[in-house]
Amino acid sequence: MKKPVAALLALVPASSPALAEWRLDNGVAIVSPAATNSTMELLVIHCGDPYHVEVLARGGPVLPDPGGDAPVEADYFYKPGKVEARIDGRKFPLAAAGSDAAVVLFAEGSAAQSYLAPVGAPFIEALKTGTSLTLAFDVTPEANAADGSPHETVADFPLEGSAAALDAALASCS
Repeated sequence: MKKPVAALLALVPASSPALAEWRLDNGVAIVSPAATNSTMELLVIHCGDPYHVEVLARGGPVLPDPGGDAPVEADYFYKPGKVEARIDGRKFPLAAAGSDAAVVLFAEGSAAQSYLAPVGAPFIEALKTGTSLTLAFDVTPEANAADGSPHETVADFPLEGSAAALDAALASCS
């Protein structure tokens, strides 16, 4: 993870719709969620292998926003079926790994890959051309009451303006 990315978390207050727009910071594309029931605060995308997609969350891993319920553990790392991106209804199965300051998202790979495959161009192109991204995590045993899926911990990110920010941030990716 780039060092400037880790510093972003300290600079961003709790998510609010007023901050939910794509921007470029030190060559990194970032956006805050427009709505969330989780601790997700920023989505960060920059060059990697070939792309790094990271979620910065309050207090460490992505969890349901604390609201009096018993604390839960983040038991979604290196497991298939635990993270999903939805862009305008199109589903992208993802897998998560942890780092010091972020949850790093990968395309869902094979067991031999520890379920972590590189994020591909189709996902990035969908981010550029779509209107809405939902990142959904299966953190708790409960199902999502709205859609019955196991992914109950969600954040919605606007994609308006994403193309310009992503084009600039990813221009030097190989």
